[in-house]
Amino acid sequence: MACVDVAAFPLQLLLRDHPDWKDHPAAVVDRDKAQGTILWVNHRARAMCILPGMSYGAGLALSRHLRADVISRSAIHKAVDGLVPRLRRFAAEVEPSRDEPGVFWLGASGLSLLHPRLEEWAGLIHGDLDGAGLRNTVAVGFSRFGSYAAARACERVVVFRTPEEEHKHVRDVRIERLDLAPKVRDLLARLGIHTLGGFLDLPASQVRSRLGREAHRLHRLAAGDLWSPLHPETPSEPTAAGVFLDYPESDRQRLAVLMEELLEPLLEALEQRHEVMTALLLQLRLDDKSEKAETLRPARPILDRAQILDLLRLRLEATELPAGVTEILMELRGASPDIRQGELFHGASARDPDAANRALARLRARFGDGALLRARPRAGHLPEARFTWEPMEDVPAPRPRPVRLRPLVRRFFPKPVRLRDPAPPAAMAEPVVRDARAGDAPVDGARTRGGFLGRESAGPYIISGGWWGSGTGVHREYHFVRAGEGPWLWVYYDSKRHGWFVHGKVE
Repeated sequence: MACVDVAAFPLQLLLRDHPDWKDHPAAVVDRDKAQGTILWVNHRARAMCILPGMSYGAGLALSRHLRADVISRSAIHKAVDGLVPRLRRFAAEVEPSRDEPGVFWLGASGLSLLHPRLEEWAGLIHGDLDGAGLRNTVAVGFSRFGSYAAARACERVVVFRTPEEEHKHVRDVRIERLDLAPKVRDLLARLGIHTLGGFLDLPASQVRSRLGREAHRLHRLAAGDLWSPLHPETPSEPTAAGVFLDYPESDRQRLAVLMEELLEPLLEALEQRHEVMTALLLQLRLDDKSEKAETLRPARPILDRAQILDLLRLRLEATELPAGVTEILMELRGASPDIRQGELFHGASARDPDAANRALARLRARFGDGALLRARPRAGHLPEARFTWEPMEDVPAPRPRPVRLRPLVRRFFPKPVRLRDPAPPAAMAEPVVRDARAGDAPVDGARTRGGFLGRESAGPYIISGGWWGSGTGVHREYHFVRAGEGPWLWVYYDSKRHGWFVHGKVE
């Protein structure tokens, strides 16, 4: 069994997006706040005693050059799934770890005819991932935990000849190399235990009662009491088909007929595998050597030929074809059907959620996947960072609740508008707010710092921070201001930029 460890894999993904951080201590945090927890660190941060489990603020106290950001779980899972086919070129059996992203186990048995020396085989894996820009280590051993611990501690590649050699090597692995809870790691350090050998010498019963269940499980794994075979992911054969055209075709009706002919056997193949279609990947190669790639997703996994053809025709109508099509490639992504118990009372609701989801699928097919978005709250310091846009896959079930006061809607402008801009947006066409420093005449109302004047105002509501990210920080004084019967504007004074900005309005 071999273990491949792409060290701090989420951090390496983050550093791809921030190449200028490579010479600085860097970390992945669970939230972009001083109270956020550090999850992964690079070697520069570790050399400065910045370790996982610390708060972001504590890491900055150790080094003001620390760079950190958040990376989503979906991005991590997508990257892990993308590495599995790459590793499958070296071994038929590949098992990714879902607990520690970046850790993979490979079946190394039966490769002697292709690779007489396992050192060369492990070196090929290491070199391939290193060529892809991923720092990694490879260990080939006889147990799941032994190969894992060796991969976490070695420099490049290590291969064990006997189980005894592996066991002796594992006892010398330092505790901080393993994914152990920070409290347990610090407690063991106070006891003078810094290697796995010292940890293994502790009584198992005392480990559970004093250090907790997670440490007890690690102790049993290291001792060999817990053993599990390799559970590789089974690759599924792609359900795909294609056709070369004798001449460039631009007529969309004839293209739809050709796609229908391709679709029929693919749907039958999915049905034989007891799967339903979750997505359709369409690739059109044109006469001018260009390509068009489209992805269609139905409202829910289906095998309904009529619905799929309807989505295909809508996407064809919206796709620009600068030249005739010379080749059509089609692939269906399948999944096991979601078998649910039928509803006891049909027609209890006048609304049909499936009809709404089918309408969304038609809109995506007509205008593209990015046409339907919804706002999702998230942790953030600044108002514009407290939500993000994500694709809207379906219509959520309504959950109404009684309220005493009807909530007001605060609409953000895409970009805060400076009050002295020569062409303000239509919502601010009237001089409902004025800047005395720009030469406007005073208006009756409260006066705030910086010379901002309005007939009615509420505030200030101060937002100050961000120093842990960029180093410069922000300092804003927010006010709600209204002049006459116009709308309430949401404005702020920026102390760094020395000016007033309109961030939105209240409806």
